[in-house]
Amino acid sequence: MNEHEAAESSGQRTVRLDLAYRGTGFRGFAANEGVRTVAGELSPALERILGEAPVLTAAGRTDAGVHATAQVVSFRIGGDGLRRITRSRNSDSRPEGQSDNVGGPERLERLTSSLNRLLNPEIAVTAASLAEDGFDARHSATARAYEYRVRNTAHPDPRCADLEWHVAAPLDIGEMNAAAGHLVGEHDFTSFCRRPKNRPDASLVRTVSAARWSGDGAELLFEIEANAFCHQMVRAIVGQCVAVGRGDRAAGDVPAVLAARSRDSAAAIAPPHGLTLVAVRYPGELSR
Repeated sequence: MNEHEAAESSGQRTVRLDLAYRGTGFRGFAANEGVRTVAGELSPALERILGEAPVLTAAGRTDAGVHATAQVVSFRIGGDGLRRITRSRNSDSRPEGQSDNVGGPERLERLTSSLNRLLNPEIAVTAASLAEDGFDARHSATARAYEYRVRNTAHPDPRCADLEWHVAAPLDIGEMNAAAGHLVGEHDFTSFCRRPKNRPDASLVRTVSAARWSGDGAELLFEIEANAFCHQMVRAIVGQCVAVGRGDRAAGDVPAVLAARSRDSAAAIAPPHGLTLVAVRYPGELSR
């Protein structure tokens, strides 16, 4: 029996949730006993609606203080929990034998509304859908994209203090783009990653498809996309680029930093609050 046939016989389906959240009040996405996390808020909300707490898989495990406009979460559900989200309002009055899946999309819209009532205002579910069997928010993804915001002015803007990194020293965006350009392509990013403690031999080779800075001098935006990211990779890259922009490092040093494969060779990492997960790519899917 293949995976699809097994799913059909078990009566389980995969649900996909698209999320946005302000990470300021959370200690990251992943559930962590004793601290407030995004998954720690989402799981009990789902349990209240479904009657059970499903096992969640996320496209990206964002750190404490990191935001998202396009996080993707998936979980498997069957039985009464599945019926609750696929049954239409009029299912009880249907002729015998008519499928409960009729009107299912409407029910998933109500799942979205129900979750948003429970999670507002820090977390928003932007879409809820039944995915193809075999879909996994993390392992099915082909790429992820992040943005990082820097305010380069003499004084910070208190209104945006938890959404951007304030850097008072003047920054040379041309040199920062020169530094970022060295990171495009397939590289071992050991110098820009925090190695996972439970997998010390894990490969840190990643393929960056785009990395660029833009802005008007006061508000700078860094955009980066890769097939995957290792822990703290974007923040370490931003820290390196800002050090170059301040004149503390040279853009031409980046290849040597990559070759060193040592975290000690790179600049200090940027703080988390300027970072946002903005896209997750899947095969055959247009950007949402």
